[in-house]
Amino acid sequence: MRDVYWSNCEKNFLHQVISEGHRLDGRNYNESRKLDIAFGSEYGSCIVSLGETKILAQVSCEVVQPKQIRPNEGILYINAEIGPMAAPQFETNRQTDLTVYLNRLLEKCYKDSKCIDLESLCIVVEEKVWSLRVDIKVLNHAGNLVECASIAALTSLAHFRRPDVTRSGDKVIIHTVGEKDPIPTVLYHYPVCLTFAIFDNEILISDPSLIEESVCMSNSEEGGNRGGILVVGMNQYRELCLLDLTGAAVYNSNIVHKSLLSAADRCKDLVDMIKKIIVEDDNLRQKRIKKNFSNIITMEHMQSLSKKDLNICLKNYNVNNNEVLQDVKMEDDDDIKSEASKYNVVPSLPQTAEVVAQKGASSWIEISSDSEED
Repeated sequence: MRDVYWSNCEKNFLHQVISEGHRLDGRNYNESRKLDIAFGSEYGSCIVSLGETKILAQVSCEVVQPKQIRPNEGILYINAEIGPMAAPQFETNRQTDLTVYLNRLLEKCYKDSKCIDLESLCIVVEEKVWSLRVDIKVLNHAGNLVECASIAALTSLAHFRRPDVTRSGDKVIIHTVGEKDPIPTVLYHYPVCLTFAIFDNEILISDPSLIEESVCMSNSEEGGNRGGILVVGMNQYRELCLLDLTGAAVYNSNIVHKSLLSAADRCKDLVDMIKKIIVEDDNLRQKRIKKNFSNIITMEHMQSLSKKDLNICLKNYNVNNNEVLQDVKMEDDDDIKSEASKYNVVPSLPQTAEVVAQKGASSWIEISSDSEED
């Protein structure tokens, strides 16, 4: 894995923006990016998009022998992969520190918290049990992989249904979907890993972007401003399942308390959203409506191997009168013509983008220019 470096100007600019109470994408400190969940044609297959971060999760099952220490329990295996499709710094079929870190957190959150009823996966004690495998593939890395992968793993497990089994003597018959209805996975609770970025040991930011994560961790490694990444795993009952801190130590106890309160509220909303989407998908499948990923695979979602420029989203930008924009445009055009007349050059005037936003809402300001240099 090749390291990604940020310049000192970008780091200082980001710290200045955050210290003044703003973020580059116009969000508040406790505001998360837009979450989209789409299901595939098979049970347990889903794509989760958290902003520009996109992850594909697929659950599969097979009949294996149980472990000797737990002969009446099934097996849960989680595997996360990050390749060059997610970002150009990753390599194919090579484990990185981020991949190991992601696997470790997901296993702690879902295996150690006992959220899945593994005894229900038993077919014959000490002989045959179901083994569930959750494959997580990162499609695009734009920050906060832990939270997006956690939502993808939870959604795929809750949506997955294994084939029904009938035992006849010493034989075990696995029925197809056409013969018997598949059996859903039994979940005792729904844990979700939520990520927070800590700046200067006093500013807490939820759902950090890629540059916010990188700058936060780089400053803690360089011994500069005290920062780190805090991962909180919590279920819908406000029970703490995981707490992991990477980076500098936290000296302010209010930061941890604030993160727990924020995680409890957001986790409940996420779990309600996941349950609602699964119920809607079941209703569509009962009506024989075809489900696949073709509706979400568009040019807008295919943005891998690309890095956007450092943009700023302005908040509370409001234009009440469109004539103001026209006056400004005419004044700018007159200035350009007067300057060009000195050198007998007829320039191609730039096109000014017209932006009108509601009060209190965030909006992007982009200026596109088609001018040609002679």
